[in-house]
Amino acid sequence: MTVHVDEMKKMFATKPHSVEEERERNPYLERQTERESNARSYPRRLPLALSKAKGIYVQDTDGRTYIDCLAGAGALTLGHNHPVVLDAIQRLLQEGVPFQTLDLTTPVKDQFVDALFGALPKAFAEDARIQFCGPSGADAVEAAVKLVKTTTGRRTILSFHGAYHGMTHGGMALTGHLAPKAAVSGLMPDVQFLPYPYDYRCPFGVGGEEGHRLSSTYIERLLDDPNSGVVSPAGVILEVVQGEGGVIPSPDAWLRDIRRITKDRNIPLIVDEIQTGLGRTGSLFAFERAGIIPDAVVLSKAIGGGLPLSVVVYRAELDQWQPGAHAGTFRGNQMAMAAGAATIEFVRTHRLDQHAQ
Repeated sequence: MTVHVDEMKKMFATKPHSVEEERERNPYLERQTERESNARSYPRRLPLALSKAKGIYVQDTDGRTYIDCLAGAGALTLGHNHPVVLDAIQRLLQEGVPFQTLDLTTPVKDQFVDALFGALPKAFAEDARIQFCGPSGADAVEAAVKLVKTTTGRRTILSFHGAYHGMTHGGMALTGHLAPKAAVSGLMPDVQFLPYPYDYRCPFGVGGEEGHRLSSTYIERLLDDPNSGVVSPAGVILEVVQGEGGVIPSPDAWLRDIRRITKDRNIPLIVDEIQTGLGRTGSLFAFERAGIIPDAVVLSKAIGGGLPLSVVVYRAELDQWQPGAHAGTFRGNQMAMAAGAATIEFVRTHRLDQHAQ
């Protein structure tokens, strides 16, 4: 799809219809309003019925072209219908491989694991295990929580103000944003929220280096205080760069402090790289910048090349759960693995992480 400058000028010069007008005149939007759940979100502000896509552009059913700044909520690392992704999927279809294999292995799966482990820091990947989860990142978060609870025998999970870890029952319990939680009772218990360093809205009112030092000092003392009210946790989960919380990067020194604090106390550290993984922050994975090695990394979005795929990669020492402890029908998505392997290799070959930097 080629979009010329004159076409773009003409498109933006046209007075847009209101959301209500778009719904009334477009049968797709009208039927969507009538039939889809009240929980739908994007269509309320973006009344679009999409028909084609290429690169950074999408086209609606009226032939209007838009620049897609959503990128599938971060899942479309290479944009829409990138040639390397299409080629990987077409080759898979031509070879007649199964679409779904549960957790049975295939050459496609083996290639994906090679590509992913090759992208992760060697010090982490050489002693790692991988668990394939259901299609969404939230399911991988749930799996990671189950893993550390199983391994440690403990129950409390520490999360952070501003965190976002998904909209499932457990993921929402770990999320800082209050609005989606207000109407849902009985969320996963034993979640304790901690202060996340934030220069602009510092939880201690000071910001800067002093702010992140106060955060790590508070966390360390909370864990060591027998009267803190927080029992020894099964794990700590964090985003190196908070996404839904406002795109807030954590200071490298703070992240190193958190790694030291958790390691000294044998508390597994889970890093949620669902939004940041595969080159978005100037390195292939956001935690690399601080030079830390987490105990578990949660991945989705980009690693599937635009198709549904999520995994937890973790230290072999944590691999204490029993067969069948976490499962899911669609954890063997072969097209996603083929597209994901092609995407990972393209990102690494073309050093898209350095472009982001």
